[in-house]
Amino acid sequence: MIARRYDMTAAEGRGEELGSALLALAELVRPLAGAVRVDVLRDQKAAAAYVFIETWDSEAAAAAGGKALGRGAFAPIMAALAVPPVTTPYDVL
Repeated sequence: MIARRYDMTAAEGRGEELGSALLALAELVRPLAGAVRVDVLRDQKAAAAYVFIETWDSEAAAAAGGKALGRGAFAPIMAALAVPPVTTPYDVL
């Protein structure tokens, strides 16, 4: 299994918008083939900071999931960000 962590910071005044967009994306990802788990986290001390973690059966499942979603699924998230997300890939042990 693999996981990807996306660290994101909302643009000023757009924290709630980013949180809502991430929750909507999570609902789109969860039913996809190979999706194991999706978590959306908000920093308790910095309300503009979010973490999105997706876990997949395989790298191929993650790639297929991204294709199935299409770029449009990410547009509301990208619009609410202060800076591009920091992405970290993991192997699930």
